[in-house]
Amino acid sequence: MPEIASTTRKLPPAKPAGRETTTVYDPPSIKRRLRVLPILATLSIAAVAAGAVWILWQNYMGKPWTRDGTVRAYVVTLAPEVSGKVVELPIKDNQFVHKGDLLMKIDPRDYHVAVDLAKAAIKRAEADLANKTAQEKRRNALTDLATSIEEKQTFTSSAEMAEATLAQQNANLVQASNNLERTELRSPVNGWITNLLIRQGDYATAGQQVMSIVDADSFWLDGYFEETAVNQIRDGDPAKIWLLGYDKALSGRVDSVARGIVVSNATPGNSGLANVNPIFTWVRLAQRVPVRIHFDEIPKDLRLVTGMTGTIEIEPKEERGTRRTQHPLFDIRLFISK
Repeated sequence: MPEIASTTRKLPPAKPAGRETTTVYDPPSIKRRLRVLPILATLSIAAVAAGAVWILWQNYMGKPWTRDGTVRAYVVTLAPEVSGKVVELPIKDNQFVHKGDLLMKIDPRDYHVAVDLAKAAIKRAEADLANKTAQEKRRNALTDLATSIEEKQTFTSSAEMAEATLAQQNANLVQASNNLERTELRSPVNGWITNLLIRQGDYATAGQQVMSIVDADSFWLDGYFEETAVNQIRDGDPAKIWLLGYDKALSGRVDSVARGIVVSNATPGNSGLANVNPIFTWVRLAQRVPVRIHFDEIPKDLRLVTGMTGTIEIEPKEERGTRRTQHPLFDIRLFISK
């Protein structure tokens, strides 16, 4: 009779008492556990991804923010009010100047002559007025038998004309003096010279631009926010600013919200008919509305340049009830701004 093979697995002999023993794992059990690990890893990754998406959505739908921020400043365009040869130009391009500093001087010799001529004309007009006034008094002192009424009126009119001529010459002197002062072009603001287009020895023409000054005291930030967030923004709301070229957060305040932007559909076409842009019914892009923000303080180590870009976050007041709370531990906008 053949011997039946035993299915009982033999175990290693037991170690003597007092010696450390090791646990023997069943290979089929290990395989089952290994099959579960990929499933658990996939579920964990999916949970982390879902949490990250939720945090990103909360950040996006929380406080109004935009990456479309631009630094702006007032630019003063300068042109001489009189014409002439430039004899002094004590500045250079991109130089900082203070209000009242001399920027350019035009040859004043012709304008000095004009002042002297105006003064001489005044003296002549004063002498003529004195003569005409004396003649008028003498004629008016005569009786009607010695002179006619018409002759008296003629001398009175001559005296009045001489008085008007004197007033005109005084005005000419004021005009000549003003033109002489205008030969010196001075800075109206504190700021940086930019776009210097003229050199010493050039002929400057009245009314023609020769340079510009970026007003150092007028910097602000224009943030272009989506129209869906504009209703949450009010004048005076605090703002956080991250400039692309600066590694520290800045603070500011909302100054005002623009009340109008260009509507392309309102512009008529060549034939005078409405020019309507086609859109996708299922995709609507939000319009961007400019919001002006003033800096609370500009750090001394920050070199502001008009045209710089940055990210802006507005902190609207809680009592409006229109904002959502963002996650306090993760602000994705801070990383995006960098």
